[in-house]
Amino acid sequence: MKIAVFDLRGPFAHFRKYYTNTSSLSYPFPPRTVLMGIIAAILGWERDSYYEKLNPDNARFGVVIKVPVRSLFQTVNYIRTKEEDLNMMKKLGFMKGTQVPLELLLPGGGAPMLNYRIYFGHKEEGITEEVAKRLKQNKPYFPLYLGLTEFIAQTQLVYFGEPSKVIPAGEEVMLHSVLTVDFLKKPFLTNGITLNREKAPEAFSEGRNLLPPRSYIYETKGQPWKAILSIDAYSFSLPSGEENVAFMEGELWFTMPTENKKPSIA
Repeated sequence: MKIAVFDLRGPFAHFRKYYTNTSSLSYPFPPRTVLMGIIAAILGWERDSYYEKLNPDNARFGVVIKVPVRSLFQTVNYIRTKEEDLNMMKKLGFMKGTQVPLELLLPGGGAPMLNYRIYFGHKEEGITEEVAKRLKQNKPYFPLYLGLTEFIAQTQLVYFGEPSKVIPAGEEVMLHSVLTVDFLKKPFLTNGITLNREKAPEAFSEGRNLLPPRSYIYETKGQPWKAILSIDAYSFSLPSGEENVAFMEGELWFTMPTENKKPSIA
């Protein structure tokens, strides 16, 4: 099964936590529902049309935090834009705003941009190929952004091909990706490694209703960390080096080669 690997970059991001109301807190990485929207935007799938196509039975996502993330709180004015407000807006009249604290994500560690490495595969390989093709040509159908439309994102295809190796469940793995907590059997906490946990949405059902969220664990500075998992992990030979990834939904659909093979670099 071929996987499209691409970098998603930008100077700012905000991935709103679904359970916040008076303050807009952000996940430190794009949750699976955001990744679904990114893929739909690349392919030109309209809003509310892709939930079944990209549900956990049909699509696989992995995300690697490539640079440390830091937070900054700013208070923003939200203006109501319901239909009854349109006449006043057209007249450029006074619109009462509501001030809301907003958590912004910025790059840390001296990096110029946030950088999330996304791994995507679909049961229908033609969909994965189309994603890779559009990314290679830098032609997403709709503009991409990091959580809010003001935070435009840049993409770069890194790799399109199969994993170079399967790391079987139960073996130690130096993991680079965000991990679904259900798949963690044993972490190895060494000096400098700090793990954090977030509960985030996984998918939508018909009518844009959220399905039950799942818990995810990640290293706060984006460093690889050693663990034993209850599912297979997959190793990818990328131009920047080897990366080991566990997909958010579980294993890929069929057995991958266990021996190293020549990768297909984009």
